[in-house]
Amino acid sequence: MGEKSRTFDTGKSQTKYALAAFLAIVLFVIIYKYTLNELGSLELNDLQEHTAHAEDIYLDRLWSAWLKLPYLFWHLCVKGCIKFLVMPVEEAAAFVCGGFALLNYYATFYLLDRTVSKLTGRDAGLMSGAAAGMLGLVQPLYMRWFNPFQYEGQFSINPMFNPTHSAVKPIGLLCFMAAVDLILRYKEKDSLYFSGIRKVKWLYALFAVLLLFSAFTKPTFMFMLLPAGALYLLAELAVSLCRKGGDAKKVWGFMWRMACAAMPSLLYLLIEYGAFYLWGGKESGTHVAIYPFLEAWRLYSPSVPKSVVLSMAFPIWMVATNWRYFVDSVEGRLSAVCYAAGTLEFCFVVETGGRLEHLNFAWCMMSGMLLIWAICAARLVAVTVSCKPGKWQGLKVTFGWMLLALHLFSGLYYISPAQYII
Repeated sequence: MGEKSRTFDTGKSQTKYALAAFLAIVLFVIIYKYTLNELGSLELNDLQEHTAHAEDIYLDRLWSAWLKLPYLFWHLCVKGCIKFLVMPVEEAAAFVCGGFALLNYYATFYLLDRTVSKLTGRDAGLMSGAAAGMLGLVQPLYMRWFNPFQYEGQFSINPMFNPTHSAVKPIGLLCFMAAVDLILRYKEKDSLYFSGIRKVKWLYALFAVLLLFSAFTKPTFMFMLLPAGALYLLAELAVSLCRKGGDAKKVWGFMWRMACAAMPSLLYLLIEYGAFYLWGGKESGTHVAIYPFLEAWRLYSPSVPKSVVLSMAFPIWMVATNWRYFVDSVEGRLSAVCYAAGTLEFCFVVETGGRLEHLNFAWCMMSGMLLIWAICAARLVAVTVSCKPGKWQGLKVTFGWMLLALHLFSGLYYISPAQYII
């Protein structure tokens, strides 16, 4: 009897990986087809511009390509498919975009699965896999009478038209998980995501590499994470100074170690800044400036508060009904600080001149949105699995899933007008 039970449990534990494989391929196919449709569009868009840049990369002119756009990971992947797999340009771009969607799914699934296991002590991999698949397509709730543009003004964790942001998403999620584990380790607690890394120095090295890799893929994730991390740790330092028996020296030492891990990325960001604004790159002739509160955002939104509600309805509900989790847990608190820091940057920081209307600092906010969306989804799965009896608990779970489903169907609507689903 015991042997049969063990065999059954082993089989059951593999089911979540089968579901994950299926949903990852579904996302790959959807994004692949979406990309091909965007590349064939008569209206100029980001995918067409980035694909043209990737096609023009040559080894003897790599410096000029980097100078024009100093974050080339997506472009080099496309160029590699063209050169080594002999793929047509459009097919190569679609293949790479679908591949990053697949990687993002697995990074999200891993984050959800590990977080839910910690919160509940149970394996809810099937539900985590389904939630990760939903997160790969969600978009802002679409109210045509409020804003005829579903993305502009509301923004999204899935701006599918921008391949470099799509490429940095899985790297950013891994970077966030490494940061959470480092905070837990300095608090002398067990790692949540990378428990297999026993020596903390290797965890610092992983964080440093991932952070640098994110800067090379798209620097806006780092623009959000570094200020957010500084705010988080300064708050920890302030609490330790005010609390009786607080170990401020320990917090200060951790801050310096994190700063050292971020040094290679900071150096690369400075070089990127020079390429953007000083050496004749794509952003030459413009500069970064501080504008009045929300002035740039209002270029595309009739009402910024309403836009925030439409784009963040699901996370707002989850934070409002699970606020203690987002105060007490490291992953919840850090994700909330990341979203707040990215949004604050977007509210004030802009690029001047002809780049103002591009709202490029919105990418910082969308990077923060990605993290809090993922943690909110993990919390929803955890509350569903371990839901206490009661009408209020049932209402919280039901409404949470309804909001997530509405965001999902808004995402399907976003890609359906041009027949992006095959």
